[in-house]
Amino acid sequence: ECFEQIGKSNNEHKLLLLEAEIKSRIGENDDALKKYQLAIVAAEKNGFTHEQAIANERAADFFLRNNDKIKASQYYGKANSLYLQWGAQGKADDLCKNIPF
Repeated sequence: ECFEQIGKSNNEHKLLLLEAEIKSRIGENDDALKKYQLAIVAAEKNGFTHEQAIANERAADFFLRNNDKIKASQYYGKANSLYLQWGAQGKADDLCKNIPF
């Protein structure tokens, strides 16, 4: 049981992000949004700052694809802050350079 709980905390956010991407690609946008949000929360809860940043960036891409530039900007901004918090200056710089937020 201990290993099961450790495995869940290490992987839950990854599974949720994968499910969000699948839902997004098949047009189930409401479910996709819920999964992105759950992935972000799970990554934060378990201390995976870099993967929380990735989930925020992917959620921002989702909003941009769906023409919601305001939400996309909010999620890109959060991703950028998290990349900086994690120490990924290059990734944060790349995000600022290549994504309009």
